[in-house]
Amino acid sequence: MKNNYILGLNSGEFNSSACLIKNGEVKIAIQEERLNREKFTKKFPINSIKKILETEKIEISDINNVTIGWNPSRHMVKYNPLVSSFRSLREHNFYTITDNLLNTKIDRDLGCFTKITHENSEFPNIYHIDHHMSHASNGFFLSNFSSAAILTCDFRGEYESTTFGLGYNNQIKKIESQNLPNSLGKFYATFTELLGYKSDNEEWKVMAMSAYDYDCREEIKKIKKCYNLLDNGKFELVSKYFEFSNLGNKNHFYTDDLLDLFNIKKAEYNFSPSKKKIKISKALQYCSEEIAFHFLNHLYKLTKNKNLILSGGFFLNTVLNGKIIKKTNFKNLFIPYAPSDTGNSIGSALYLHYGILKNKKKQIDNNPFVGLNYQNDEIEKAIKRRKINYKILKNKHKFIAEQCFNNKIVAYFNDRMEFGDRALGARSILGNPLSKIIKDKINLSIKYREKYRPFAPSIIEGQLNNYFSVNNCKKNPYMERVFEIKKDYLGKLPGITHLDSTARVQTVNNKTNSDFYKILLEFKKISGYPILLNTSFNINGEPIVCSPDDAINTFFNSGIDILVINNFMIEKKT
Repeated sequence: MKNNYILGLNSGEFNSSACLIKNGEVKIAIQEERLNREKFTKKFPINSIKKILETEKIEISDINNVTIGWNPSRHMVKYNPLVSSFRSLREHNFYTITDNLLNTKIDRDLGCFTKITHENSEFPNIYHIDHHMSHASNGFFLSNFSSAAILTCDFRGEYESTTFGLGYNNQIKKIESQNLPNSLGKFYATFTELLGYKSDNEEWKVMAMSAYDYDCREEIKKIKKCYNLLDNGKFELVSKYFEFSNLGNKNHFYTDDLLDLFNIKKAEYNFSPSKKKIKISKALQYCSEEIAFHFLNHLYKLTKNKNLILSGGFFLNTVLNGKIIKKTNFKNLFIPYAPSDTGNSIGSALYLHYGILKNKKKQIDNNPFVGLNYQNDEIEKAIKRRKINYKILKNKHKFIAEQCFNNKIVAYFNDRMEFGDRALGARSILGNPLSKIIKDKINLSIKYREKYRPFAPSIIEGQLNNYFSVNNCKKNPYMERVFEIKKDYLGKLPGITHLDSTARVQTVNNKTNSDFYKILLEFKKISGYPILLNTSFNINGEPIVCSPDDAINTFFNSGIDILVINNFMIEKKT
């Protein structure tokens, strides 16, 4: 049987990417930043596409269809006289002909996708899929739930900022939605900028800062002036506090009124945030959760479905995610390994395969290790080219565990790369969670980042409930939720304990990542704990490493003690 290939793309949005769906399975997926080394790049993912074709030994003519998670036809909801009345270039006909013809009918809704087909049969069809439908599909089809309630939230799609939906079999039904300017993503991004951080980039820094134990009741009262919860399950932003246009060449989302509300003269970054900023961040997290739970309760009323899918960039908020099962009527939660726009390459392709082409839904491997792999001869060549001394490890699992226990910082590069924004044990920096100094050591010598930011633990899957209060959660494979550390272990795991005694934990099993699982087993034999500190293998401002060359460069440009690439070990001389 001839293979059916779909090339999924995310381009022009947060963190460009490309993926290949082969007969309904995610065969390979790559974030463009990993190849062009520009963090969160929005450039067209041409390098990722070339690597995918090269790796799979196919050509573009073998691709049946291409998808992208943005549908320009949605912008035709209103006639655009600037483009369509005075067409400047004939290439604009792709837009202007349709836009003008829609003036002959009342309903300008063209549906959730646009298909472009060319006579050249060797060139694939191109499907432009609605942004939020792509988010929903990224979650639902990877979840393997037969049915589920679906909530998507981000800054914006074409117009939508939030959608309430229901997935069943191979279809997704959008029940309700909310459009800009009322956006939970915009709400969080605006306060991120107010605190001096970059929106669409550093929201997790603000989330991490919210863990301080400060009284923020007054700040909560002020933030509550900025939005209203509505009886219909939606919310609205109070417009005077948010910029909604580029008038006056504003390059930020907050207004002077918002600055005045908090008595801030100028929004600026501070490496060590003030108590005032910390209290605002804590209040922001509280209010964001209030809005999100308002949405979630409404979604449950609409669907009465116990299974829940969350997707869209807002659900990188792991602090919120860890509270959902405890505080709502939902019983089962799935968040994909790449819920932000970068995952829409996968989401748009899966929606085409199931939602449009009507293929029968099947169980999909939702393993996040779908990136590039490098063979031993490539690794050895990269090492020898630099004339670096190395050793071949006979038992790397035991070696890495021992080195971590001895408070060495080990960079671990193994097998296929993770897809998504988190390192999950294939491109990771590992450390001893029992150490009181490991956080400061990694921050000062490798990450060069704010002191308050935490590091995550990885734990053997079956041990999760022993160390963390997880509300009946059995696994958390993508670091998608934050949980409280149980009282018996407070003070015993300082390397991975955040300011509020929580941790963004990753569960590891033998099937998905056997090598990392074996390292955790060896560390348990030595220390008694099946846990390691796990942070992404990169230095501040750079993407996670992809190739052996990236790994070696980062190793020598940082304070990492030992580098293990597959079975090759490089150690710095002391």
